[in-house]
Amino acid sequence: MSASPSGSDPSPTTADIGTLELVEYPHPALFRKAQPLLRIDEGVRDAIEQMFDIMYDAQGVGLAANQVALPYRMFVVNVTGNPNDGEELVFLNPTLSRPRGTAIQEEGCLSLPGLRADVRRPERVVVDAFSLDGQPIRLDLEGFLARVVQHEFDHLEGRLFTDRLPEAAALEVKRDLELLEDMFHGKQARGELPTSDVMQERLDRLEAERCR
Repeated sequence: MSASPSGSDPSPTTADIGTLELVEYPHPALFRKAQPLLRIDEGVRDAIEQMFDIMYDAQGVGLAANQVALPYRMFVVNVTGNPNDGEELVFLNPTLSRPRGTAIQEEGCLSLPGLRADVRRPERVVVDAFSLDGQPIRLDLEGFLARVVQHEFDHLEGRLFTDRLPEAAALEVKRDLELLEDMFHGKQARGELPTSDVMQERLDRLEAERCR
């Protein structure tokens, strides 16, 4: 398990993260393994706040840093999907252990609009992480919350729920993924999105600021 990230702002020179947006497949951030945070600064706190807003606007129940083009091991969850209800959970540098049981349930992903499929996952799991205040968290989860946490943790590993599908189901969504690729590359060709190289360079810079 990674060391606890510092709860103080160590350097006023650390660049702001800026305005975040939900990214869609096949943005490079979605395939990149996120790195542990070594410190919590105002940029991280602002990013978490933005992530909740983006998640609610998209009617989601969880959102990982990769989905807003950040290379950090962190995600947010509120299983109600309602900013006025439920509990807002923040997980920094999470690890999962003690998977138990098996459950199959339909999943979707905000970064894969329109795609849904049944996914097999452990029914229960233990998550260890740190809060936004740098305090250790350990939760023994089951049911829907366990599934959401596992889904978001997969993002931090650069893995999508479609990667967990059996062969037949994976073939069914292949065409949908190809359409998303065509749309993404079309936006790049029209200048509506940066090139993949520019996206990678930004991820490298952000990672260097808080993970090294």
